[in-house]
Amino acid sequence: MGFDKFATKKRRREPYNVDVKLVEIYEDLASEKDEIRLRAAQGLVSQFTPDKNPTDEQIKKTLQRLFRGLCSSRKAARIGFSIALTEVLTQIFSAPREFAEFGIADALKIWESQSNSTGSETGQEQRDHHFGRLFGAEAIIKSSILFQPSTPFTEWTKVLDLIFELAQKKPWLREECGWIIYRCVYDLSARKMDAKFVEAAVERLCSHDLARSPEGVAVWLAAKDMFPKAEFPSKVWKHDDPLDPKERGSLSKIMKESSAEQTEGENKGNKSSGVWNSKLHFAWDAVISRTSDVTKDGSKSKSKSARLSFVDFWTEVVDNGLFASSSSDERKYWGFLLFNKVLNEGSPQQANQIFTKNLVRCLTNQLAVEDRYLHRMAVKATKAVQTRVSKEPGFASAAVHGLMGTSGIVNFDQATKTKTIEKIVADANSDALEEIIPVFEKLILNPGTTDEKAAASNRQFVAGLLLSIVRAKATTGNDDSEENYQTVLEQILFIFVRFAYFMDSAPEPALSQATQELLRNRINSSLNSLLASQKYAATIPYAVVRQIRDGAKSQEHGKFIINMDDKLQDSVKIAFKSLKKLSSKEKKGETSSIAAFKLLYSLTVLQVYSGDADAVSMLDELEFCYTKFLGDDSKSKDTSDASDALVEILLSFASKQSQLFRRMSEQVFGAFADQVTENGLESLISILEAKESLAGQQEMFEEQDDDDEEEEDDEEEDDVEMIDVDDEDSDVEVVLGGGASDSESDSDEEEDDDNEEDAAEIAEFEAKLAAALGTHRAKQDDASDSDSDADMNDDEMEEVDEKLANVFRARHQAASQHKDKKDARENMVNFKNRVLDLLEIFVKKCHSRLLALDLLLPPSSDSPAARPVLREYTKLCKGNALPSIDAEDGPEAIWELLRAIHKEASHSGPSAHATACSQASLLVVKVLVGHDKAAIAEVVDVYAETRKAQLISSKCHIQPSFFTDWNNWCVSVSKQLKN
Repeated sequence: MGFDKFATKKRRREPYNVDVKLVEIYEDLASEKDEIRLRAAQGLVSQFTPDKNPTDEQIKKTLQRLFRGLCSSRKAARIGFSIALTEVLTQIFSAPREFAEFGIADALKIWESQSNSTGSETGQEQRDHHFGRLFGAEAIIKSSILFQPSTPFTEWTKVLDLIFELAQKKPWLREECGWIIYRCVYDLSARKMDAKFVEAAVERLCSHDLARSPEGVAVWLAAKDMFPKAEFPSKVWKHDDPLDPKERGSLSKIMKESSAEQTEGENKGNKSSGVWNSKLHFAWDAVISRTSDVTKDGSKSKSKSARLSFVDFWTEVVDNGLFASSSSDERKYWGFLLFNKVLNEGSPQQANQIFTKNLVRCLTNQLAVEDRYLHRMAVKATKAVQTRVSKEPGFASAAVHGLMGTSGIVNFDQATKTKTIEKIVADANSDALEEIIPVFEKLILNPGTTDEKAAASNRQFVAGLLLSIVRAKATTGNDDSEENYQTVLEQILFIFVRFAYFMDSAPEPALSQATQELLRNRINSSLNSLLASQKYAATIPYAVVRQIRDGAKSQEHGKFIINMDDKLQDSVKIAFKSLKKLSSKEKKGETSSIAAFKLLYSLTVLQVYSGDADAVSMLDELEFCYTKFLGDDSKSKDTSDASDALVEILLSFASKQSQLFRRMSEQVFGAFADQVTENGLESLISILEAKESLAGQQEMFEEQDDDDEEEEDDEEEDDVEMIDVDDEDSDVEVVLGGGASDSESDSDEEEDDDNEEDAAEIAEFEAKLAAALGTHRAKQDDASDSDSDADMNDDEMEEVDEKLANVFRARHQAASQHKDKKDARENMVNFKNRVLDLLEIFVKKCHSRLLALDLLLPPSSDSPAARPVLREYTKLCKGNALPSIDAEDGPEAIWELLRAIHKEASHSGPSAHATACSQASLLVVKVLVGHDKAAIAEVVDVYAETRKAQLISSKCHIQPSFFTDWNNWCVSVSKQLKN
């Protein structure tokens, strides 16, 4: 009997067989892969289509399972079950079901019961139930079953109450609850539903005391815009609008509470979520999108004149709210998020208004120190500004005004240790720069401080920004862009001129002499950058000197800083007359020589205006050259004297420690290289032969005494800042090819000599010091000598003091002489490098001239620094590019040159010396053979004599490679010589 009873119970369980397929569907709904979830949802929904006619029991069980699945703690479960639930509800209740007892009210009861938390669960289980209720509400609303005509309106209000109760009960879910209703307002508007649904939502919002919360503001604004004819609760907002200007204070408190913690019971009038979120609340989008009421001219749009303007909203709510000095870092974090959001997405009118006082102050402070809490957010903010400028160059004006204007600080980049402003102005277009440059001019006039030192620093920073604009746009000017920046560049240089050359009384505090000197250097630096652009090289330097001349005449900006006597004024007047003639010729048809003379005149006059006494005499020489080269009857005159004078002028400029004059001398020399005479080339070569010492410098520059030398050094230092280390054209020790490596051994030897000389000087100083004290050197002192001066009287002490003074005076003089020697060597090396630059230009343009062979004469070819020029020369002389021998003079001089080179090759020296001699010899051979093939026989004899000397003379130290190169050349040209 017991067995039968057991069997009966077993048979009753048979109808409850597990549906394996359904179990798999529910399992797949919780998958983390989108494809699996969607496929599972599609499989479940297909079972509830009208043609399947599901039973109430099937519907009930499925909804129970789906609502329960929303309460799962698995990450992807809520997403998958929510999608399936939305579609199942739509399929079940989209059409009336005959003889069905299960309705929408029953579905809502299941949702409520399955997501209800009794309080006996663990904390995590309670959170899961709350999320289940939230996702269930979203699925129910998205399915639209509540908005069908057959659905009682009370079901909608019931859902609203459950949502708002959850928002009140769990503040950390308030934003999500508000988001559901906010999106529902737009969906109802899209479906053109009755306004009663929105009215109920707003009414329930107010009844649950959530109207004055960020979510309430967003829902109210959406409802007001989507359903303007709906009736709203009264006495909640002024004129029933949260964006009414009179509500700005309340709006600020409400919105900033969305991002800050608040203790229970605090500020009950404005509902806080009580939780800080690292993401922006959706209410900010709702508010900002409805404050875009600023038109292009800054006036308010008539359509929304009653609403708070964006600038008022930003100032009150963001700047005075989130960025107030008393605000927490969390609120400021939100402020930076809003700043970036407007920069990335906002209209130009909005983006122009967001650089407010508190924000910029906070941005500056956070950028200045890396370990500050919001430093990374501040860096992102500056990058967002730069990104907007790169995409919209016109925005640069607003950015500069905001960061450096009344809301910012003058030296923003210095204070923040960034290059934010520098990068912004580099990307600005011409329209933006025309607005930015006057701001910089005002900052030089009034640098924002009365302290002279701080004012000088701020002015230096602003001048640096103006220079960075010149450098950026000088390069841009060579691009194929349609913008022409000449007006902008001239405007910048005119600002430099105004404050560098005139005693302007307008600046407060007054400009110091050091600042004026700095601005003159900025002019030179700007012109140096512009010389690289042929588009501006001949126009802007001329415009600069004209501006100085006109300012000196009108005294519009004060007295001219240079006192010019009548003779100097006459020379300058003559120079400007020539410049005017050059400009006229340039309009008729620009040539390189006209542009070169115009540039040379302009920079020489600029040197005169800078107080260079030598520049005055240069003007007279330059006038002589101009008359010879470009005068009315220049074609009928011999220009050799003028060419030599021009070379001397260019050498004078090249000797200066300025990249500007180096570049200018190269450009002008390039235009007249084909007219260089033998004397002019000799002037260049003689510099390479000069000694790299103090005596060599004195001989080269004909200095009379040390005082004159010091004055010249001081003048040259004015523009030393021009030579930037990171500039692609910056001065280096040896500027051509492998010159540095060629002279490396020489430099090492000189350094060793300097070290030995220093050691000897130190030893001599110590000996004199010991003699003055009457003792031996320190390392030879005995312990008994420690108190040897204890019994000295006053006279003896005075005698020792005098001896010590003499020793230290001699030491100082020796140190000064050593420094003079070192400086002289550096000056000579630099000058020789400049000459090598010119020679390189000469061989590139005139390598086919017979005169160029003078470069091969020793000792110029023996100079390690000159070897790269020789390599370049021999490389260019190929085929028809070889110099041709004049039939009248004959090749005698060339034969003498060949023998001189072989004699030089016999001297001992490094391998590089032998290589240079071999290259020079073969080049001369090519010239001789190219003139007459029969000359090869005599060439062989010359090499044979050199070979004989190698074998029998102990004084001949020629390298084997010299003959190896000769043999290789013979093999390569043997076929040509036989034809």
